[in-house]
Amino acid sequence: MTMFRMETLYRAFATALVAAAAMTLGACSLDKQEMPGLAGPSEIVTSLSLTASPDQLPRDGSSQSIVTITARDANGQPLVGQRITLSLGASAPQGAALSQTEVTTGSNGMATFSVTAPVRGSIGDITVSATPVGTNAGNAATRIIQIRATPGNTTAPTAAFTFSPASPDVGQTVTFNASTTTDEGVPCSNCTFFWNFGGDGTATGLTATHAFSSGGSFVVTLTVTDAAGSTSTAQQTVTVSAPSIPTGLSVNPTTATAKLAQTFTASATAAPNHRITSYQFIWGDGDSNTQNSPVIQHTYQQAGSFLLTLTVRDDLGQSATANQVITVSSGLTATFTTSKSGTTVTFDASGSSSQVASTITDYAWDFDGDGSYDTNGSNPIVSHDYGANGTFRVTLKITDNRGATQTSTQTVTLP
Repeated sequence: MTMFRMETLYRAFATALVAAAAMTLGACSLDKQEMPGLAGPSEIVTSLSLTASPDQLPRDGSSQSIVTITARDANGQPLVGQRITLSLGASAPQGAALSQTEVTTGSNGMATFSVTAPVRGSIGDITVSATPVGTNAGNAATRIIQIRATPGNTTAPTAAFTFSPASPDVGQTVTFNASTTTDEGVPCSNCTFFWNFGGDGTATGLTATHAFSSGGSFVVTLTVTDAAGSTSTAQQTVTVSAPSIPTGLSVNPTTATAKLAQTFTASATAAPNHRITSYQFIWGDGDSNTQNSPVIQHTYQQAGSFLLTLTVRDDLGQSATANQVITVSSGLTATFTTSKSGTTVTFDASGSSSQVASTITDYAWDFDGDGSYDTNGSNPIVSHDYGANGTFRVTLKITDNRGATQTSTQTVTLP
């Protein structure tokens, strides 16, 4: 049991002060002198005593101690309705807690609250401060009670760890787990963990993952530090093998038709006992896709030649890349004939056709080869008067209902 008490001589001092004043003013015609009134309650005339039962708690995070506060005035009488604020010390062990942060005394001048024990592996004892609330916070006298937490936690931790898989490959993620580490015979919840992967990297935390960048044997060292600053280490050797990266990459087919969805199939071979986990297709037209299936559909919007880049990744994270040219046709054939009359030429594109059952909806004509189309429409036959003889480069562009286009160019000489 711990007890603290504070008393004041304020009332005696006040009485003496009045007597002195009476002597000094003896010649004056004062019939009587009165002792000045005393304002209260005040922390200056408050005595606090604190007791804890029990005054020791195990570090289990659940046991409780009941603390009783008794407040008395300068005459030793119970103080009723006295407010008292409560707080834990700044270095309270982890898990320690108060049931409340303020109490008020009852008719007997007493109040109680509970303190919860800290958790296993915590450091230090519990200190509780109690401060009466009065009229001058600067004069408030704080009283402290201490509750011992057991055990004292002075033994260094015992470092230990496991890892999986037991025989990893280069680039394969290995998981290291230090949950078998103990401190004071229990799991080390307040410890810090530092991993050194044999010069191939470092990490922190109860669990850590690492992918070794090369094959060989690596001595992995775990360093554990508990809350008291005690350390211990554990070491294990990890043997890493180096499988080959995926090979035999290809994509089929290598042709497609603009505006029509085409199914492509990628193929690749992983190292023995491993598998391909992802396929990335960069189509060469600004689009790309990544998925875990080798079969995919893609639609090229225009005819032309496109460089498709295929990247595959295996279950070790290793990747390989190959390029494949995809030839995309419009599915259209643009053609025209000419007939001349003086400087007038009639152009007929009726022979143009679609190989994909689409409908040609527009015929555009560039009569002079300047790159600008002079006329267009749904009629495949059109006439143009050049107004003079000469040689002219004529281009026809047809467009179907899919939006696909195809061009054809000829040279026309007049006369």
